[in-house]
Amino acid sequence: MELHGAPNDLINNIDPLALIIFIPICDLFFYPWLERIGLRFTPIKKIAMGFITGAASMVAACVLQYYIYKKSPCHDNHPSDCDDPAPINVWVQIIPYILIAFSEIFASITGLEYAFTKAPKNMRSLVTSIFLFMSAISYAIGEAFVSLSADPLLIWNYGIIAV
Repeated sequence: MELHGAPNDLINNIDPLALIIFIPICDLFFYPWLERIGLRFTPIKKIAMGFITGAASMVAACVLQYYIYKKSPCHDNHPSDCDDPAPINVWVQIIPYILIAFSEIFASITGLEYAFTKAPKNMRSLVTSIFLFMSAISYAIGEAFVSLSADPLLIWNYGIIAV
């Protein structure tokens, strides 16, 4: 991908920056606006929306990787071994990172809040730890697909996670 002067590590920091920017916007403006117009965005709906945006992020990454392979000057589905980058601007990667940030806002933050507020006082740490253990299981499943994290299998990696 063409960097156009952007450092490589800047793109990886889009997710935390998006979280810092969009968490207050969601809490102060988006959720109250939904309440004002009569839509009740309950915690379960927020978590479901988080799963949907997470899947959409992986679909966006899959489509982007497809076009990287298609536009690569090497034409052999190994653009990382090619000397010339694919003629795609690196900033297009913002789309999956922003979507995954919204997924974290909707699913992870709401899930932790739900686990902590709905549990009895003497079981809050247990319920929160079970929620975090479920995240650990999902990370372990993601680790199982690390072998697909190489050219030309990246499309399959993103596609499987999206499903």
